[in-house]
Amino acid sequence: MTATPGRIADMAQQHPAAIRALETQAAQEAIRPLAQALAAAQQDATRQWVRATRPGAAMDPGTLERILAAMKRLLATAFRGQAAQAKKTAERAAYNGALLGARQAASIAAAATGLPRPADTSSAIGPQAQAAVDYIPTAIDEEYQHALALLTTATAGAFGGALISGVFNRARRAVTRIARSVAVAVTSAVAAGAAAVARALGPTTRLLWVAEPGACVACVAYAGRSIRPGQLFPGGLTVDPRRAVFPDPIPGPPRHPHCRCDLIPWRTEWHTGGTPLPDLLRARARRGGA
Repeated sequence: MTATPGRIADMAQQHPAAIRALETQAAQEAIRPLAQALAAAQQDATRQWVRATRPGAAMDPGTLERILAAMKRLLATAFRGQAAQAKKTAERAAYNGALLGARQAASIAAAATGLPRPADTSSAIGPQAQAAVDYIPTAIDEEYQHALALLTTATAGAFGGALISGVFNRARRAVTRIARSVAVAVTSAVAAGAAAVARALGPTTRLLWVAEPGACVACVAYAGRSIRPGQLFPGGLTVDPRRAVFPDPIPGPPRHPHCRCDLIPWRTEWHTGGTPLPDLLRARARRGGA
């Protein structure tokens, strides 16, 4: 027995919650080692600074140089090995995302056709997810170098003890960028998994955009649109250009970092009556996902 469009829409709109859960768990795992290392390094740097200073007295140049050198060593230790670890975690999460996307897409196809669920067909995370994973070491090194560049006698003279928080706040931007890359990798891989199932179902199968509940004004504009696997969704779609416009065409979600929209396989011949699924997804997105 085939499911109604309403039932399929209900199933599809549960997917973003699973994507969010995978993304959150993976991001926490990826950022935790660096976040903990930076917290410990900042505590150590603060202790050294306090021991080297006396109230009302300027730090002599030799002591200042030693403190700055120690802070550089602390930063180097905190960042050592973090890029490889974060990249490995992100890549593992992306593979899990591809499997999740394939399972979700196969379940939708089974519900729409009333046939046994097709085999999960995904072992590749896709080029978008791979690019996000591969960029992590570059992003981490950029923030490390920016933090390191603040450790000069000039900045120490200008900011005093506030330099420590400034340096480590700058270094923590690497943590934020890891989390963002993980988010992009996971959602991109989920879309790649769905696309693999759609290709396996045959050339007339399209990929239908499902906006996450409470989606942004750009993602709402994509809800209910479809493409063939390998094609691109147009860029620049939005229901409110004053708030968000993303100009580049894309093969699927994410439209932006931390987007948890999804793709599902769809054929027009799967329609069983009532409001067509694309129209239903579009209407629900414009109502906020209900």
